[in-house]
Amino acid sequence: MTAARLTIDEAQAFLEANPGVHWIDAFLFDMNGIPRGKRIRRCDLIGVAKSGLMMPTSVFIMDPLGNCVEATGRLWETGDRDHHCHLLSGTLVPIPVGDGRHAQVVMVVDAKDELDPRGVLIDQVERLARAGRTPVAAVELEFYVSRRSTNGAAMLHTPEGVSDDPSRPHTFGFEEMDALSPFIDDVYRICDVQGLPVDTIMKESGPGQFEINLKHRADAVAAALDGLLLKRAVKAAARAHGLEATFMAKPHHDWAGSGMHVHLSLLDKSGQNLFAGDPISPLFRYALGGMRDSMADFMAVWAQSANAYRRYVPKAYVSMAAHWGFNNRTVALRIPCGNGSATRIEHRVAGADANPYLVVASILAGVSHGIANQIDPGPAVEGNSEAVEAPPLPTAWVNSLERFQRSEIVRGAFGAPFQDVYSRLKHAERSNFERIVTPLDHLWYSRVA
Repeated sequence: MTAARLTIDEAQAFLEANPGVHWIDAFLFDMNGIPRGKRIRRCDLIGVAKSGLMMPTSVFIMDPLGNCVEATGRLWETGDRDHHCHLLSGTLVPIPVGDGRHAQVVMVVDAKDELDPRGVLIDQVERLARAGRTPVAAVELEFYVSRRSTNGAAMLHTPEGVSDDPSRPHTFGFEEMDALSPFIDDVYRICDVQGLPVDTIMKESGPGQFEINLKHRADAVAAALDGLLLKRAVKAAARAHGLEATFMAKPHHDWAGSGMHVHLSLLDKSGQNLFAGDPISPLFRYALGGMRDSMADFMAVWAQSANAYRRYVPKAYVSMAAHWGFNNRTVALRIPCGNGSATRIEHRVAGADANPYLVVASILAGVSHGIANQIDPGPAVEGNSEAVEAPPLPTAWVNSLERFQRSEIVRGAFGAPFQDVYSRLKHAERSNFERIVTPLDHLWYSRVA
């Protein structure tokens, strides 16, 4: 699967249509799903479109703070070589908020890099394509909107007109969307200008929490990129209104967590839904079996940060075991209402902070695993899945990383180099996080120890 290069004509047409743009952010996405790249001047765009840009290979071994992790063994040992990157056709777009002087474009690496999350997803899509199957995918993202922090200090104070009382969440209500309508209008304006297929927005159950859905694409790589770019659009709109948006999985211990739900189906060569049946096809059952069987192996992808594990609590619509069921929001693998062409899975495990490239790749790896081995998923769960026995997911970070590191399923899907480096990268992040003594340590223990 070759990524189409931005053409000179495309770049020239953009400049003519956007005379007010002076700066273009060119970026790719690291292991954490964070955009990293370079800012180029308007006058240099044509040259970059012709020749591309260089990015160090160490961009794929960075922690969320932007530090290169030596423990991966891929920094000094490699000489930190450069990757040649090209600009991706169809992604050069303006950012129509603020002063209007900025635009953005996605970069992709020319040569295959075994650590590139986009490449990992492409491998899974191509694996299915060789069997005549095309994944159709869409991402849903939950996030919180808060007042702007000062001096980099993290706060979670709801904006004016939005309740900060978790006992009055206004779930599915409209008043709080009305209060933030200028911000929401700009989110959708950015998405429309940038070609992101946004669908509905709704008020979620935390103070200042919302969810935006994206429409399905018969291109899983593009669907994952939609999720990544939606995060950037939401954050840009928030900044333009003196607000902040966060996709942290659990920004407040007493408030609802934020998840990433992925909808997925498979098409055959004629465009027919391979999951459709009465009520589902045998192939869909195998796919469900593979997703169940591999779910714990990929937990380190669903929950990629220390904070993400705080989201897995009872009675929070976050399954802590690999259950599946029809029209049941308590399960990890939900089959929504709909049949025929609308038959699909809703994968409900990942936190909103996860990397959509890796989340979708992991789901597809589970699907391929189940189909190849004809794994039966067992009976569907009815009612509260928390009352039904099932192997638990590893909801402690160290346990999920150990499972990921030794998993044959992960190794077969992503390759041993990716498995090793991702494990080392996240173990280093975990160790650094856990060594910090917090105010809570002193509050709870200083006078009793």
